[in-house]
Amino acid sequence: MSSPALPLKILETIFDTLAQDDPFRSSLKTCSLVCKLFLELCRKHIYASISIDGRPQLPIPEPTAAAFVRLLFSTPEIADHIRKLYWIILLEDFDEPSLPGTLEKITKLESLIIYWPLERIPEWCENRLRTGILHLMHLPTLLRLEICYIQDFMFTDLIPCIHLRELGLDCTKPLETENFTFSSTFPSKPLPLHRLSFGPGSSTAISKIIASLRPDSTPTLFNLSALPSISFRLSQSDDVEASRQLLQHCSQLTDIDISIDSSPLTWKGLAKMVNPSIATLTRLRFLIYTDDDGTGTNDPLGGLIAELEELRHCQNVIAKMIIDVHVAECSEGDDWGRLDRVLTQSSGWSKLEHPIPETVVQQIRCVPP
Repeated sequence: MSSPALPLKILETIFDTLAQDDPFRSSLKTCSLVCKLFLELCRKHIYASISIDGRPQLPIPEPTAAAFVRLLFSTPEIADHIRKLYWIILLEDFDEPSLPGTLEKITKLESLIIYWPLERIPEWCENRLRTGILHLMHLPTLLRLEICYIQDFMFTDLIPCIHLRELGLDCTKPLETENFTFSSTFPSKPLPLHRLSFGPGSSTAISKIIASLRPDSTPTLFNLSALPSISFRLSQSDDVEASRQLLQHCSQLTDIDISIDSSPLTWKGLAKMVNPSIATLTRLRFLIYTDDDGTGTNDPLGGLIAELEELRHCQNVIAKMIIDVHVAECSEGDDWGRLDRVLTQSSGWSKLEHPIPETVVQQIRCVPP
């Protein structure tokens, strides 16, 4: 079929608009069958985000690593369109001989999320995929990196990530023998991070970052004093203490996101945790997950109201506060009623959006069992 007579710029705009309303790319895939020109224009959207997940138990199968290799072998130009890669690494992926070279065909990646195998865990520093993974991590286009379940991660592998804006560590631990406190290999400037995120079980990674800071507060790989956004998901007491220590080194945060997975963790000490950034903090979000313990006495807001009262008496510039509660069953408690009273005080929240609770407490919901 001959190509349409519409100008190329108009066609590009049409497909760019279509891609925004076509999350599953079904319409784009149909359009790509019309002609070669449509195929080229649709490919950049169809293959912009790639998911590799060969787990057999998935209800809807995802492409395997072997299928990914075949795809880029048959159509190597697709690699130019890949901007996001979500990869659940399986043990069999390490036995795919062409996979590292295939990964190196990708040159414009912006976001990389990798989940390391949980069984018979390969070493991060010595495995057959390392060259391909490091190639992706060190691309000058990479802006977001999230690594999950790696038990011997080397922070020095982040040194070449000179344009990285977001870093996420989830259930990831550093290599115990790595010492990069005063490494001579550090770049002249720290990573230009805009957001740092920690999932459950990240206390040792947080401690390693703290240990890397110089006594004179000169930035090394991480410049915590200039970091604007941070996120924690706390599931253990060690996570709470590590995050508290880390926040003491952050003085210019504008956005803090804290999640608590379950009791017996409480919000006690929250006000002091965020106090180093109290002059710059404009957005504060609390996400609470509480499992039913069979008694219905868990109060997910336990301790939070007292901490908000303490924050209210600090000179703060908080403009937006979000409290998102996910519980199966909990005590009604006095704190639920006190929450509204604390946030509607005329003094102490000079910048907080009103009215309350429509814009401030956006989501408080109990999820039925």
